[in-house]
Amino acid sequence: MNIENIIKKFFDKFFWRQHPEAALRYLPVAEFIKKAGLSDSKILEVGSGSLGIIPYFKKSIDGLDIDFSGPQTKLLNKIKGNVTSLPFRKNAYEVVISVDVLEHLEKEKRAKAIYEILRVAKKLAIIVIPLGPLSQNQDQELYIHWKKVFGSTNQFFDQHLNNGLPKVDEILVEIDKSQRLLGKIAKIRSFPLLNLQVRNILMRTWISKNIFFHYLYLKGYLLILPLLRLANFGNCYRRIFVIEFAQDQR
Repeated sequence: MNIENIIKKFFDKFFWRQHPEAALRYLPVAEFIKKAGLSDSKILEVGSGSLGIIPYFKKSIDGLDIDFSGPQTKLLNKIKGNVTSLPFRKNAYEVVISVDVLEHLEKEKRAKAIYEILRVAKKLAIIVIPLGPLSQNQDQELYIHWKKVFGSTNQFFDQHLNNGLPKVDEILVEIDKSQRLLGKIAKIRSFPLLNLQVRNILMRTWISKNIFFHYLYLKGYLLILPLLRLANFGNCYRRIFVIEFAQDQR
């Protein structure tokens, strides 16, 4: 077995379908679910794409999205739909998560999306989203760098910048408003995720035609994930909102 196959086997075993920036989003979500004792619960990921949280949780879940192109897994039960009109009854899932989805929606649709996530969740809802003007400024700088390197646009940066990133207070207000409309009582907490300077290094390694830097981003940084996960200080790119519902309600 040559060295390339040995390396591939190692990463497939310990870091299957993972890349560092996604891991930094999803690993805290998986931990909150486990700490809440809901690892075996019925889980819905809104905006899952083709993999979503599965590489970081390794559990069968329902994933709702409009597009499932990309790497595939049998662990994902694909459901086509839209976050602003989830095709499920109230409290249909014990856990509902949404990771880096709301920033891709037009501003006027975000409140409805938050309402729908909270409507469908019975015990726990987790929303992860980039926030604030500093994060938006970094996206603008990275987008300029992307176009300089590749000479093309990038749909994710396009959507971030065209729709604008929300502020923390805007998300908290919509969460509070939604739970009141739904007649639910919840404990709401939020935490910063990924220092902007650290993210800048990760993203600029990714935005490169150099094959060494490309694989450093895809695989090399995974080896220092424990260190990268400590980078939730200072000005951070995103926040995780954890909404735990009281269980004496319907």
